[in-house]
Amino acid sequence: MDRERLLSRAKITYFFKETFRAHSKAEYKEIFSRGLGDDGDALSGAFPWLYVHVFFTLLMLFTANVLILRLTGNPIYEPSVTFFGGVTFLIPFVVFLFELYPKRDLSLMLIFSVLVIGGTLSGGLAQLGYALIDAENKWLSAIVAGLVEEIGKIVPAIIAIEFTKQKSPYAGYLLAAAVGAGFSVIEDMGYIFCYSDEFFHSDIQAVVTVFIERGLTSFCTHVVWTGAVGWAYCRMQKPFRSVWLLFLALSVMLHILWDLPLEGWIAAVIIGTCVIAGVIENVAMIYSSHSDILEANIDINSFNDNIIAEAKQMGERMRFTNAANLTFALTCALLSVIILILCALPIGMEFQRVEFESKEQFIARIEGGFNLKADTKRRYDSDERKNVEERYIDKKLSYVVQKDVVAGFDGEYYFGYYASDYSRPAEISVELDGYSSRIFCKEYDFGGESAWVFEVSADDIISYSYNDENGTVTAVTAAEEFEGYDVLIALVATACGITAGCCVVLTAFRIKLRRVKNEVR
Repeated sequence: MDRERLLSRAKITYFFKETFRAHSKAEYKEIFSRGLGDDGDALSGAFPWLYVHVFFTLLMLFTANVLILRLTGNPIYEPSVTFFGGVTFLIPFVVFLFELYPKRDLSLMLIFSVLVIGGTLSGGLAQLGYALIDAENKWLSAIVAGLVEEIGKIVPAIIAIEFTKQKSPYAGYLLAAAVGAGFSVIEDMGYIFCYSDEFFHSDIQAVVTVFIERGLTSFCTHVVWTGAVGWAYCRMQKPFRSVWLLFLALSVMLHILWDLPLEGWIAAVIIGTCVIAGVIENVAMIYSSHSDILEANIDINSFNDNIIAEAKQMGERMRFTNAANLTFALTCALLSVIILILCALPIGMEFQRVEFESKEQFIARIEGGFNLKADTKRRYDSDERKNVEERYIDKKLSYVVQKDVVAGFDGEYYFGYYASDYSRPAEISVELDGYSSRIFCKEYDFGGESAWVFEVSADDIISYSYNDENGTVTAVTAAEEFEGYDVLIALVATACGITAGCCVVLTAFRIKLRRVKNEVR
């Protein structure tokens, strides 16, 4: 077999067959033992497959924790949702890049050490940069973010490359991509935590949305931006060694474009351009580096012979086994998607989210539509006829409550004053027709500005959040009835149908495999 044919076969022919076939303990040992022995100059003949196992495991763990959180509302599951949400997409991607690396001089332990330590160090350097540079607006913030984050990531990436004494462009790419993945994991976990913590009981939809958006874009952001610079750092030799700085500048530019505060079709075009540029750039780097290593080191007579021989020996058995494993993987993915949709939708939720266009609208909702006024600057009236309550301590007046009517506003108002300070009321309440008790005034915060509001109909308001940008208010309220019953039935029926179909297909594959085995015997 000629060299070109063998290389083509090794790269393409058995790639997906290796992904979904059953793997032995020896194959697991081969992956986890890379870089730990004296065979650093040898090549691995295995095709990537572990990343799929890692992805589906993490996806199902994230789904399970989100489901438990959704059903129980127990805050103890908030950290697990945050953790699995941050690593589900990125860790399998790093594993995939590691499996594609043909040489055996880097270990999986080293890669994850670089991911954790490099990600933490890069995050710290980025925060230091933010502390030193004060961005005055969103446009300047995008520029600052691109500079400090990309520089903050490439520093630990270069340290890792120099520490491991790697000169291979693919190794440089892999180590730098691991740093970028670590940074992205920390950032994604932060975003997920903010949403799960702020609207813990009601905004699981936001958690799932952030998980999907950040996860799908992670492949073409921090990982590839930093990976490209690491590749260039190892690829460029004297007298063109400084050319790698141009790749750093390109990564910074792509990062700035990604963070620009744009909306509509302009933002879509720019984001799409960044994605396409990042994907093309990094696919080209991985392919060329991978091919260069194979071309320089491949043993025509033995490379991947074991895998090819096993594939031929299994024959039809491999085809059915691969199909069965693929069916199971797709079923798990579809069920996870359905469960996440079920968790994100307001189906039978005890708490729901309500959007208000302004703080005034939110206040009107809390005050039940009444026309009320909280006069926080009212001074004590010397007219003792307005005193409705006087409290004494050791026969000394300590607290006074005055009753008053505010012209043009509903109800009768009660103002409480401490005898030590009559300048402003310490407590304000109102009596309204149809209500048996006084309704007290409470301070609400709207972006640093406070407002005193009478809680007439706020019993179902659990929490609220004010948006400084557009002046809207998001409130978490208790649901009065079960909602989304039809959607629930549809999702459950779909899940049952997928599960039943999977069982039928897997049973058919099992019967066919048994027949093939009997024929071989």
